[in-house]
Amino acid sequence: MLRGIFQSNMGLFKITKYAGPHTCLMNEISVEHGNLGKSMIATYLLGMVRQDPAYDIKFVQQNVKDRFGFEISYHKAWQSLKAAREQVYGMWESSVKKLPRFMVFLQKLNPGTVVEWLNLDTDRPGVQMLHYVFWAFRPCIEGFRCCRNVISVDGTHLYTKYKHKLLVAVTLDANQQVLPLAFALVDEESLASWRWFLQMLAKHLLPNDDDRVCLISDHHSGLISAINYVPAFKFPRGVHRFYLRHVCSNFNKKFNNIRLKDLCWRAGAEVNALKFERIMTEIRELNEEAYNWLGMIDKTQWTLSHDSGWRTGILTTNMSECVNGVLKGARRLPIAAIVQITFHWSVRYFLERTTRCHRMVNANQEWADFAFRIFEARQAEAGSHTYVVKLKHKTFLASGNT
Repeated sequence: MLRGIFQSNMGLFKITKYAGPHTCLMNEISVEHGNLGKSMIATYLLGMVRQDPAYDIKFVQQNVKDRFGFEISYHKAWQSLKAAREQVYGMWESSVKKLPRFMVFLQKLNPGTVVEWLNLDTDRPGVQMLHYVFWAFRPCIEGFRCCRNVISVDGTHLYTKYKHKLLVAVTLDANQQVLPLAFALVDEESLASWRWFLQMLAKHLLPNDDDRVCLISDHHSGLISAINYVPAFKFPRGVHRFYLRHVCSNFNKKFNNIRLKDLCWRAGAEVNALKFERIMTEIRELNEEAYNWLGMIDKTQWTLSHDSGWRTGILTTNMSECVNGVLKGARRLPIAAIVQITFHWSVRYFLERTTRCHRMVNANQEWADFAFRIFEARQAEAGSHTYVVKLKHKTFLASGNT
C-alpha cells in the first residue's frame, strides 16, 4: 500500500504511508527527524542499558547516528537515556517503596545477609520515611575474618535528584585484591550518618571486644568526629589513619610545589624512622612553613615509620576508588537497583577468584601470589646490596649474594 499527498509549496508528492520494504539509503547524515523521538530511541537503548548501567550519553549520540542516520541533540540523548534507565530499573520513588520487600527476598535467598534500617517518623500516623539503610553479604562478612584487620571507608555521590550518598567499606585479601564489606545509603556525609555507619560496621564485622582494626579514610570532618563515638575504632581496640595520597594532595594544594609533594610522599611511605627524619629535614630546608604544616598532623596517622604496623603498609585510596569505579554506573540508578548491582558485583568477586584460590591451595602454596612477588622483589633487591664486615684483625666487603 502506498499513500501520498501533494505539497503545493514544494511542487512534490510526500509519501505518508508505505507498507513495503525500505530500500533507499540516505547519501548523507541529516540532523534530527520528527519521528525519531525519545520513546523510539529509549526502546533502542534498552539492551545497552541492561548490559551497562554506566552507559554514557556520548555513546547514545554516536550509536543513534550510526543506527538511524540522524544526529540528535544532547538534550534528546539525555532524555532518551533517562527514559531507558527508568524502563529497565524503575524510578527512585517506586524503588524506595519496593526496597523492604526486595531486601527480605535477598535475605531469604542469601541467608546471613545483614540489613539494618533507620527510618524517620512523618506527620502521617503509621508512615515512616527512609533515612539510612545498611547492607552486607554473609560471604563478605566471613571473608573479613581471613583478611588483614584494615577497613577502608569512603563516600560517593549518587547522581539522582535526591543527591543521596553511598557509603562503602572494603578491605584487601591476602592476594592484595579488594573485598567489599558493607554498603549504606544515607542522605549526606555528616557526623550522624558516619557514626551510624561505623556503628553498623562494628556490630557486624567487629563483634568481639578483642577484635582489632585499623580504619583508613580521608579527612572528612564528620567521619573524624564520628570515630569518637564508636569504641571499636578507638585505641586500644582500633586506630584511625589517613590516606597518604589525601595528605599529599592537600599539602600540594597549600604549597603547589612538585618537589615538596614528592618529598611528602617519600616521608609518609618511609618505614625507617631515621630516614623519615632526614626527608623531613630536607623539606624544612626547602620550606619552613611546609615542614610546620606536616608537623601539625599526628605522625602516627600518615607515616609508616610511626604507624606501629596497624595499616599493614596500605597508603593510598586504591581500595575505595576501585569500588567507586565499579559502582560508577550504579550511581545513576534507584536504590533497589544499586543494592542489586552491589550483590552481583560481590558474587562476581568470589566467582572470579575461586579458580585462582584453588590453584594456590592445590599447589600447597604457603603464601598467596602477591606475597611471593614481594619476596622475590626483596630478594633481588637484597642481592645488589654490599656490606662492610669488620672482624678483629680483618675487614671484608660482602655482597648480598655472598
